[in-house]
Amino acid sequence: MTGPRVRHLRAGLTGPLARLEQSRDDLAKSWIVRVIERSTLEQIQQLPTDRVARELPELIADILRAVAEQSAEPASSLDDEEAGRLATRLAEMRGQDNADPKRVTSDVVALQSVMVGALARETHNLEPPVFVDAVESLTEVFAGVQVAALEAVVGGRSRELELLANTDPLTGLYNVRYLQEHIQHLVGVQKRYGHPFAVLALDVDGLKRINDAYGHAAGDRVLTGVADALRATLRNIDTAVRTGGDEFCVLVPHQTASRAQLLGQRIGAAIEELEAADGSPVGISIGVVSCPQHAADPEVLLSLADSAMYRAKAAGQRLAVGEHASIAWADGSERSER
Repeated sequence: MTGPRVRHLRAGLTGPLARLEQSRDDLAKSWIVRVIERSTLEQIQQLPTDRVARELPELIADILRAVAEQSAEPASSLDDEEAGRLATRLAEMRGQDNADPKRVTSDVVALQSVMVGALARETHNLEPPVFVDAVESLTEVFAGVQVAALEAVVGGRSRELELLANTDPLTGLYNVRYLQEHIQHLVGVQKRYGHPFAVLALDVDGLKRINDAYGHAAGDRVLTGVADALRATLRNIDTAVRTGGDEFCVLVPHQTASRAQLLGQRIGAAIEELEAADGSPVGISIGVVSCPQHAADPEVLLSLADSAMYRAKAAGQRLAVGEHASIAWADGSERSER
């Protein structure tokens, strides 16, 4: 239970905190000066001083209000969500996008130092415990902000690394690693809920000829053009993958093979509007299968889609539908899986 003396000491913070809030523009300027003193010339040039001068005073006011609440109720702590908002605002104000943990930490420490110094000046004629109480509350608030800032940095880096691990660097499409994970997920969804999905295997015709005649840069332009055509044609829930070389794959949720053929034709038409380095249209061969119509195993589905794609290529057609997988029965015979 809080005693009269403790309540008296906390009441003594009301005036200093109010005066600090009134001088928040000066505190913002002090922070800018402190940051400049500890920055390289390049970092100073990147500092958005106009934005900081515009946004930091309000952020300081919010921090002071949090300090006042912490002083009034010391058993409480800064709400994680509120700490996250304050940390995000500080990073966005800087234009860092929560990307540099060292700089985020430095910014938080600099702002805390500025505000502790200002508190010391405002409470110099009060009892020392008033200043100590204020610093403890301020430290508690800034600790929450710093933890939230570092968590945002770590989370952002983790997402960035995961994206790099799952992305083809040339086209920006997903890679085989992601394909294997996602098709397993779609098979699981189909088995549990009965939702079909289609698999399209695509192969760019004549890419080796383009590479040999005009160089790999010309071939890369064809591949990035194919990727752009896929992005423009597919729905948001569809997944386009570059499986390697001149081959691509598309996973299409909630689609049967017959409906996926229509999508395959649209994809083929979009890709054939592209021009290779010699001015000829880019050719494409597409194989289409679906789960569970053709198979319910990821590897079998991909194999059947590849086989259909090669049949289309051999026949000089844009698209072919896969055959059903054969399965071994107890009597030793093989029958189509339907």
